[in-house]
Amino acid sequence: MKQYLLPEGGNFYKVNMHSHTTLTDGHMTPQEVKDAYKALGYSAVAFTEHEFLFDVSYLNDESFVALHAYEYGIRQAEHPVFPFYEGKTHTSAHGEAVHMNLYAKDPKNLKMVCFNPNAPELGAYVKRQFSPNTSYVGTPDFIRSFDVENLNTVIKTARENGFLVIFNHPAWSMNRSELYCNLEGLSGMEIINGGSDRSSDIDCQPYVYDQMSRAGRRLICVAGDDNHKPHHIGIAWTMVKAPALSYENLIDNIEKGNCYASNGPEITELFVENGQLTIKCSDARGIFLSTAGRRKDYALAQSDDEPVREATFALSPEDFMFRVTVRDMRGNHAFTRFYYLDELTEQPAK
Repeated sequence: MKQYLLPEGGNFYKVNMHSHTTLTDGHMTPQEVKDAYKALGYSAVAFTEHEFLFDVSYLNDESFVALHAYEYGIRQAEHPVFPFYEGKTHTSAHGEAVHMNLYAKDPKNLKMVCFNPNAPELGAYVKRQFSPNTSYVGTPDFIRSFDVENLNTVIKTARENGFLVIFNHPAWSMNRSELYCNLEGLSGMEIINGGSDRSSDIDCQPYVYDQMSRAGRRLICVAGDDNHKPHHIGIAWTMVKAPALSYENLIDNIEKGNCYASNGPEITELFVENGQLTIKCSDARGIFLSTAGRRKDYALAQSDDEPVREATFALSPEDFMFRVTVRDMRGNHAFTRFYYLDELTEQPAK
């Protein structure tokens, strides 16, 4: 029996999961951001301003959804990641950070949790327009200590108050595995941060996603631009398969993992039948299967003029989990989440 891992019905909607505007440290207004993304075929943008949840529902129309979200951030500036920098000047640039995007599952939920209204990294350019609908959970400096226990409390509190929580840009944050592999309750991980990757070429991080998953964290993976300036727009995105365009449908299918992350390739079909995984995609140089262990598989283009557009891989009972990467002719990628054998209606044969 054929089991679709990306739903058979519905439509794909292109979503930027990470965005900043003039409400905090971005260079474009919310309306300008909306207009720029709509011109590129996007159906939704999550307005993830630093430390504050803004009501941007006025941007909604019949072909565009503004997702309510915000970015929680903390940095241990006084404790550099690398011991070499201990006691030296300008160590704030070497301190590990944690940034997480919190997405309201209910569009009417403007309840702030775990926020810092005086985040030092925002400086003098914060332009907050406080909404009368915004309410607060906890004190304004609720949980700002940089340690795993407190970060897990942030995640737990956010989830209990109706938010999805995504772990952001591990390369920019200089994160180490002993931190991110011990975070509990995350909804997912930002596998591509477009703005950071454009300037560094290191914030496409499937290896971090693999490490977190192999540490027992079941996570979706998403991509977003983290746009602050116009040249950050349209670099990385999340394709969400949903029955129709609405706030509720997008969030529901993101939470279910009916989505994939990309900075180029398209995935059109993904299904399992008779113990084999089939993926169909846009023109690719390679399609790659990853599992919980070393077992891999792949399909490669024969030449630049003969791209690969489909691959079928046999699944094994020992795989435990599996995901697919598509790499296009320009070197860009699309990543599915990890799927687990216990999600399958029929198990692969031994």
